[in-house]
Amino acid sequence: MKRIFLLTLAAALGLCAGACQKEPSDAERKAEIERQVQERLAAEHQAEEQQKMAQRQAELNAREQALNERENRATTTAPPTATVAPTAQTRSETAESETSSYATFYQKLDPYGDWIETGDYGFVFQPRPAAQSNDWRPYTNGHWVYTDAGWTWISEEPFGWATYHYGRWIRLRNVGWLWVPGEQWAPAWVSWRKGSDYVGWAPLPPEAHFDRQTGIRNWADNYYDIGPEQYSFVPANEFGRKLSPREIVPLDRNVTIINQTTNVTNIVYNNSLVVDRGPSYDELRARSQQPIERFRLERTQNLEQDRPVIRGQVVALPTVDFHPTERATRPNRVVRKIAEPEVEHGWTGIRDPQAAAKAREKMRAEATPPLKLPPKQFVRPKPPKAVPPGPAPVQITPPAFTPAPGAIVRTTPASTPGSKGPTAQPSPPGSVKVTPNESPSVRPRPTRPAVSPAATATPSDLVSPTGVMFSPKETDRNRREKERAPREEKRREHQEQKAQRRTEREQQMSERREKNAERPAATPSPVPSKNEATPAPSPIPATTATPAPAAENVPNENQSPPAHERRKSRKPRGNKPAPPSPSVSPATP
Repeated sequence: MKRIFLLTLAAALGLCAGACQKEPSDAERKAEIERQVQERLAAEHQAEEQQKMAQRQAELNAREQALNERENRATTTAPPTATVAPTAQTRSETAESETSSYATFYQKLDPYGDWIETGDYGFVFQPRPAAQSNDWRPYTNGHWVYTDAGWTWISEEPFGWATYHYGRWIRLRNVGWLWVPGEQWAPAWVSWRKGSDYVGWAPLPPEAHFDRQTGIRNWADNYYDIGPEQYSFVPANEFGRKLSPREIVPLDRNVTIINQTTNVTNIVYNNSLVVDRGPSYDELRARSQQPIERFRLERTQNLEQDRPVIRGQVVALPTVDFHPTERATRPNRVVRKIAEPEVEHGWTGIRDPQAAAKAREKMRAEATPPLKLPPKQFVRPKPPKAVPPGPAPVQITPPAFTPAPGAIVRTTPASTPGSKGPTAQPSPPGSVKVTPNESPSVRPRPTRPAVSPAATATPSDLVSPTGVMFSPKETDRNRREKERAPREEKRREHQEQKAQRRTEREQQMSERREKNAERPAATPSPVPSKNEATPAPSPIPATTATPAPAAENVPNENQSPPAHERRKSRKPRGNKPAPPSPSVSPATP
C-alpha cells in the first residue's frame, strides 16, 4: 500500500511540475510574438516614411526642374522689353517703407539692449545678454514646437517676438551677436542639421535672402558659409524640451557632429506663409523623450503681450504691422558706430585644420543647389528722400465772348451763398443773357497733362527696382494700381469725348437761336370768347408778286418751326372750331 501511495504521489508531483513548466513557456512565447510584431510594425512604418520622403523629394525635384525649364523658355522666347527707370518718387516711397516700418523695432526693443550703427548693415540690435557674455547665442533659451507653419521657436526672452521671427543674425569680431532687422515673418530663420544622435540649428546670416520660388534648402550652410561654431546641437532624445545654454552641446564638439549629421533645411513659401519644415516631425517625436505635440499657429497684432501664449492646441505669437503712423528713420539711442565690421562665420575657433577641411567638404558634398540661386548680397535700406513736387496745375482760360452785332447783352449778378440765386426774367427776342466769367457756350474741359511712361510704370508685383522684396500688402497694392490704370485712361477718354459732343451740340443750338432771333415775330390774333360766334374765314386775297427775301432771312430747312407755327398746327380740342389763321405777308427786304 505504501508503495502504491508513493507512486501515485510521485505521478501527481510530476504532473504538477509539467503544468508549472508549460505556463511560463506560453507567456514567454506570447511575449516573443508581441515583440516580433512590434518590430515588424516599426520596420514597416519606417519604410513607409522613407518612401514618402523619397516621393516628396522626387516631386520637389520635378517641380523645380519644371520651373527652371519654364523660366529658361520664357527668357529665350520673350521679346526684349524696355527697362523703365524708377522715378524719384518710387525710390523714395520704397526707402521710406523699408526704414519707417522699423520704428516699432526701434521703440519696443530699446529697453532690452543697445542699437549700433554699422557700415554694411545699418542699425543693428544687440541684446543685453549678448553684450554681457561672449558665450551667449541666439535660439538657445526656449523650446521648439511644431505648428501648421512648421518648426516654430518659442522664446523665453522678452525680445524674442522680433529677433527670432524677423530679420537675420550676424556675429562680429570683438562685438558678439547682432540682430539685423527685416520685414518677412517666419516661424524661425535657421539652418537645420540632423543625424542619428543629434539635432542642430544655426541662425541664417543677413545675406540669406528668401526667394519664394527657390526657398532656402539643404545648400544653406555651404552657400552662405555657416561654420560649425554657429550651430547649437542637442541630443535627439532631448529635442522638444525647454532649453537653456547649459543643455546645449559644447562648441568644441561641433566639428565632429557636423561630420555625423546632414543638412535638412527646408524653408518654403506656402499659402502666403513662410513654412519651416526642417527635420521630420514623426522621426523626432518617436525618438524624443519629451512629447512633441502639434499646435495651430495664430498671429496677433497685440504687442502689449510680447511673449508667446499657448492656449490648448493654439499658440499665439505677436506680429508687426508695417504701416505705422510714426515715421522714425533711426533709433532714439545709438550707443556706438562701427564703420568696417569684421564678420565671423564660425571657423576661427577650430584648432584642427584637417577637421575643419573635412567639415567643409561634407557641407559641399551634401548640398544640392538649384540652377538659379538667390543673390548673396545684403541690400542696406536707405533713409527716405524728399518727394519732388508734382507738376504745376494747368490753367486754361476760356475764350473771350463777343456778342453778335445788334444783340442786347444783359448781365446777371452772381448769387451769394445766403441768397436764393438770381430770378429768371423774360428777355426780348434777340437778346443773349450772359453771367460774369461765363460764355454762352459750354466752358471747355481742361485737359490733363500727358503722363510719361516712366511716371505710369509701376514696379513688379514681388521685387522692387532696387531688388528688395515687397510685403504681401505692397504686392496687392501694386497689382490694384496696375489694374486701375487702364480703367482710369478709358474713363478720361470717355469724359473728353462726352464733353466734346456736348460742346458741339451747344454750338449748334446757339447758331439756331441766332437765326431764329433774326426772323420777324408774327402778331397773334385775338382769341374769341365763348359767347361770341366764330366768324367764317374770309377768303385770302390774291397777293401781288413780291421780290424774293434776302438769303439771310430764308429759313433753314433743318431748323424747327417757331413756336407760334407749332401752335397753329395743333388740332383743336372738343367741338370748338380752330381760330382763323392770320395772313402774314413776307417782310419786304
